Amino acid sequence: MLNFSETSPKGLVSELSDRFGHKHDFRGNKPMNYLRALAIIALLYVTPKAQAFELDPNEIRGKSSKEPVTVLQNRYFLKSFRPEFGLTAGTLLDEAYLKTTVTGVRAGLFFTEWVGFEVQGLKTSIQDSDDRKALNSLKYRPLEDTQAGNATPSGTTTETIVTPDPEVNAVHGMTDGHVIAAPLYGKLNILNKWIVYTDLYVAAGVSRVVTDQGAKGAFTMGAGERFYVGQSWSFRFDFKDRIYTETRAGVATRKHSKSVDIGAGYFFN
Repeated sequence: MLNFSETSPKGLVSELSDRFGHKHDFRGNKPMNYLRALAIIALLYVTPKAQAFELDPNEIRGKSSKEPVTVLQNRYFLKSFRPEFGLTAGTLLDEAYLKTTVTGVRAGLFFTEWVGFEVQGLKTSIQDSDDRKALNSLKYRPLEDTQAGNATPSGTTTETIVTPDPEVNAVHGMTDGHVIAAPLYGKLNILNKWIVYTDLYVAAGVSRVVTDQGAKGAFTMGAGERFYVGQSWSFRFDFKDRIYTETRAGVATRKHSKSVDIGAGYFFN
């Protein structure tokens, strides 16, 4: 083995000549042979030593590629076992001849971060729609009016005037009780300045709907989204569908009373 730290360049030339034999004779007087020998010596001195390391594959890829991966999160807003009180306002969607707005209050409690229960009471404000007003502006005399044109004791003639008023079953109030499941939770980055926490949820339960035809028992389902502000406030959008049976033209008919509303709520500690 060549010892570079203790051997002079001239000695290295001699050693290289002895090691490689006459095929590469570095001991001649030709300048080219010396240049070759010096080039080899320079390369051996400046080339760093290669070292091999034993790498444990587990240290690189982890314990096992089959282990489940969980999402790490810092859940900023916590709502389990914190009573909530809120206000809401919205409108009914499928009233052809009425404009029905709703306002009310709600209260709820989440038993975990994902599942809770909520009750709400709503009252309505009802106005005729433009379509109903247009129909009510039409006036006609029924063909089956047998008394039309007959003289009265006062000397005038009788005439019945009617309008084509449509059949409606207005909603006057609703009381809902439903279970809420909120499995989707996340946060929104707004312009890199604000972080808004939010969750999506579904709801199902029962309702009592007060109509022109009396109180109706209904099955309720819906969905919505909450946006949390600070540690206690939330704002939300809700969609509900209350399904019950009403009478139309003397026939029992299934009714879908759909509503959308916005609201705000406060979670108590």
